[in-house]
Amino acid sequence: MTIRNLRNTKGQMRIIETILASFIIVAALSFVSIFALSPSSPGYEMTDLEKMGYSALHDLDQQELLAPLVYGQNWSDIRTLLKITMPNDVFFNLTVYNTNGVMLNAASGSQVIYGDSATFSDAKNVASLTYCLVGVPETGYDPRILVFALTRG
Repeated sequence: MTIRNLRNTKGQMRIIETILASFIIVAALSFVSIFALSPSSPGYEMTDLEKMGYSALHDLDQQELLAPLVYGQNWSDIRTLLKITMPNDVFFNLTVYNTNGVMLNAASGSQVIYGDSATFSDAKNVASLTYCLVGVPETGYDPRILVFALTRG
């Protein structure tokens, strides 16, 4: 009977070896995936920046912070809000137009920009999006067009 019991344990050892080998392979793959870096894609970067910018403007608009500041032309407050909302490595330039195409924040002290102009000219990827405000109750229907340019520094 002892010889018969020895023959039955060979199959059990093969199963245990297979399970151990699969654990080793899974552990090795998970260890290697930690060090693998995915290449940065310009299309992905642009889409990510566009989503981030639109989300920031939309959130500020939903909280009823954006429209009063734009119509009140409080450009420094808008700059501060956007600097708080956006990550530190994202630089932005917000330009506000009326429906006639006149830039409302053209003066040097009224620009809503984070980063210098070289940041945008030297950047590989600059995402740009347009956001519209229809007005505040005090002004009635007086649309403003916000052009928001974003890049990573």
